[in-house]
Amino acid sequence: MGNGVQGSRAAIDAADAVSSPLRSGPHATLRGRLILGAIIGLLAAAVVFAIVSSDLIRSQTARASRASFDQQAERVAALISTKTEEQAIAGNCQNYTPADLQAFVGPGAHLFIDSPPLCPGGTHPQENLLAADGVKIDPSALASQGYQHVDFRAPGATTPTVATAAPVRVAGQSVGAIILTKPASAVSTSWSEVVPNLLLAAVIGFVPALALTLLITSRLTRPLREMELAVDRVAGGDLTASVPPAGTEELDHVARAFNSMVGRLRERDDRARAFLMNVTHDLRTPLTAIRGHAAALRDGIVPPGQVDRSLGAIESEAKRLEGMVSDLLDLARIDADQFRIAPTTVNPGEILTEARAAQMAVADHHRVEFEQQISPLTSLVTDPKRFRQIIDNLLENAIRWTPAGGTVTLEAHTPTSGGISVTVADTGPGVPTAQREAIFAAFHAQASPDGRTGAGLGLAICRQLARALGGEVHVEEATHGGAAFVVQLPATAPPHARTPLRNGGSATGASPLS
Repeated sequence: MGNGVQGSRAAIDAADAVSSPLRSGPHATLRGRLILGAIIGLLAAAVVFAIVSSDLIRSQTARASRASFDQQAERVAALISTKTEEQAIAGNCQNYTPADLQAFVGPGAHLFIDSPPLCPGGTHPQENLLAADGVKIDPSALASQGYQHVDFRAPGATTPTVATAAPVRVAGQSVGAIILTKPASAVSTSWSEVVPNLLLAAVIGFVPALALTLLITSRLTRPLREMELAVDRVAGGDLTASVPPAGTEELDHVARAFNSMVGRLRERDDRARAFLMNVTHDLRTPLTAIRGHAAALRDGIVPPGQVDRSLGAIESEAKRLEGMVSDLLDLARIDADQFRIAPTTVNPGEILTEARAAQMAVADHHRVEFEQQISPLTSLVTDPKRFRQIIDNLLENAIRWTPAGGTVTLEAHTPTSGGISVTVADTGPGVPTAQREAIFAAFHAQASPDGRTGAGLGLAICRQLARALGGEVHVEEATHGGAAFVVQLPATAPPHARTPLRNGGSATGASPLS
């Protein structure tokens, strides 16, 4: 069996090598693909985050800078308003040059005074950019919101100028306006200022995200790795391998299915081993008898009057071996879907009578009473050889499991739906309800009351043959205790039918088999 497993493993490996080329590298494993996919996803998310965030930050920074610039213009206008009002009250008018005004706004900004001049009657009126650049001030806008955006582009300039006008008030009345200007670049944020910081933030966030991805991927793929190792063990012949629950519904379902499969393989392996042991024992017994009689005949130690008896024993044991080999071949053909039937018109009553007559001697030997209750039957179109084989197996099984003094009953009738229904009942120990499907599994047997353990083939072959003939066989409780095997066949068997199920179909378990 070990050589068979190794041979199967070698065949599987060879088939895998032909069907799929060997792969290497991180992309060859599920874990590697998950990690690569997660890294690509994280990088893409980081790039998108940097692009979107930089644009949002630049916009928000520009709005904040412009609001700060507007507030600066309002503060300068308020300061100049205060100075103008103080000088007007004191009658001490001081002239301000543009350079003097720059001190109010700091470097990079320019201040312009709209008429009237800052100091009415002064000798140095202030520069007025309105006439030169066509900037239009709306007094109503100044009154309503306290400032007005008057951005402009100077002739010949390559970039626009940001300008905010704010009112100059004396005694609560607007007497003019100041205009504060700066290059547009001074109140905005460039890409070069935003992107590096955002990329740094993205990298800082990418590192823990990658570590978390590796951890999650490792946890997700660990059950698959355990399953892979278990599969390798099973392929190597270790049928004790199992996969623990993984904690997720899908993987737990796969683990349960795998463990169930291995359990069935282990059960099948145990049955096959028990079958080999039983067959070896059953083969050795007739072979020993044949060899003993043949040796006695060759050596001339058998009295002349007992030569026929020895030859008869040799013939009987040879027929017994032939029957076992035939059963094995039938089961092998059924399992390989190579089993066919040859339907013909038959008289089922004659076949049942012949089968009973053939088993009478066996029943007498076991001191079992053999009864027959066969109603008038209609003819069938079926395979007579296979029909007889089913009945013989059921009768042999019933006689073997009926204790001395018990009764085996063969009943048959034609159902209203046509065909035939045959019941083989005994007064043996019966079959527990939980075992009534399991007993039709191949390669499993139990010792009968006479101490004999068969090869575990009889009932499995009966069910397969019945299904091949278009019918079915099942077991139920007999009227007077024991087991009652019921065979139901149609009036016409399918032509050239193949058995639809293998290895006893869905039946599993253990029970006495012929």
